[in-house]
Amino acid sequence: MKRLLVSSSLILVFSSTAHADLRSFTATYEYSTVPEGKTAVELWHTQGRNTWDADTPQTFEQIVEIEHGLTDKWDIALYSVFEQIAGDAMTAEPFHFAELKLETRYRLADRGEWPVDTLLYFEAAKHFGESAYAVEGKVIGARDFDRLTAAVNAIAELKFGKDRPETELELGAAAGLTYQVHPKVRLGAEAYGTYEEAELALAAGPAVSLAGSSSFWITITAGFGLTDEADALRVRAIIGIEL
Repeated sequence: MKRLLVSSSLILVFSSTAHADLRSFTATYEYSTVPEGKTAVELWHTQGRNTWDADTPQTFEQIVEIEHGLTDKWDIALYSVFEQIAGDAMTAEPFHFAELKLETRYRLADRGEWPVDTLLYFEAAKHFGESAYAVEGKVIGARDFDRLTAAVNAIAELKFGKDRPETELELGAAAGLTYQVHPKVRLGAEAYGTYEEAELALAAGPAVSLAGSSSFWITITAGFGLTDEADALRVRAIIGIEL
């Protein structure tokens, strides 16, 4: 009887509904928001290297994100971004607080109501210790095909401030495809890139998403540079915890 109870408990844990904002990718946003009245914490851990040379600068980024659902279709989030760069005396930077970001997302309809599920995203950022700002907008489209989900993001970012030499407009895009092999496991791939001053930085790689319970999930991706302007490698893990 005891073994039966334990087995039943494990089945319930691994077959429960996943977190409403569970992510299948780390660069491509999907059609989801935090439910109304719910609060979640996401921990982003990113490491990368500019090239495959042994002495190339290596980057580290840690983000702490707190997000809250204002309604079932609208949420808001605050990001604290920390960075570190390992390299020579010219490129190295110690671990430091880099910037603060405020994000909001709004879903235009319930999932499946439109031919393409559409979400609007807006973000404002302030770099620490300098007059440098950025605002970013995304239009996010997604579509489910049974267990297969496709998502595409169109991105525009404007960088400005007294400490910037000039105002800059950066265009970007991201796209991902994922397949649910189990209610708690998704496997897929994504590609993402930016275009600024006639330079294209493009990367792509695999993605895996695991959800152990309805309030905990982890997504890991590896992006390999496809152009010289992109980092040779960027590995990112995001852990989501619903409070």
